[in-house]
Amino acid sequence: MDDNSGQPGSAQTGTLPRTAPPRAITAWIRAGTLDAELAALTSIMIESGLPLVVAASGDAQANGWTGVEARDAVGQSLLSCAPQPGPAVRTPSPVCVEAGSLEAVLARMPILSLDAADELGARVAIVVVLGIDAPEDAWRVTAAHLLRPPLRDGHGHLQRQGPAVLATWDPALRRFEHFAWAVLPELAALIDRRAGDLEADINARTDLLAGLVAHRIDDAGAVRLAVEAARTVADAAAHHH
Repeated sequence: MDDNSGQPGSAQTGTLPRTAPPRAITAWIRAGTLDAELAALTSIMIESGLPLVVAASGDAQANGWTGVEARDAVGQSLLSCAPQPGPAVRTPSPVCVEAGSLEAVLARMPILSLDAADELGARVAIVVVLGIDAPEDAWRVTAAHLLRPPLRDGHGHLQRQGPAVLATWDPALRRFEHFAWAVLPELAALIDRRAGDLEADINARTDLLAGLVAHRIDDAGAVRLAVEAARTVADAAAHHH
């Protein structure tokens, strides 16, 4: 199936083919399902080993695609632009959940709930929730969350932390609002980075993805090669300095 055919289309009945969901994250960005900044942040975190959970109501339908199709495709698209960091770190496959909110995700996956938190941080994950933007009959990331690891206080007691909102879709402003800056040091610590370095990486990948979108590069393989090339250049520059 050609990735360039991944533009929104209407469902058709009978034996007539339907337009397949995009396989490249750039096509989802162009469609407005998420933006380049959220795609950059999410892909960087999952390539560093954080699990990705993508949720949507399976029986809902927009752009001609069901929730099952949309969440599977968005999850795989994010994974495809998150290169493997090396043999020592395995990028986890996205977990797709039948749910329309973070609360529903936690109800369906008790292992992610606060009650399951332990000192190993087993519940740490990025959770992306898809919903339907009714005015445009389109799939949007309604919210992206960070499930945060528990902390130990000065007395050694485990302190559970609630989820942090990374981004939301604002239907009134017709744009995504970003809040990852509030937990940037936490995000960096999770992947053993400095906050300034992570911020620079997010900005660089945001610009890269936006450029690919502007040039209508909708092939998942081409997107991945571009991300890998940019990371190789950045790593070389870092080692040089």
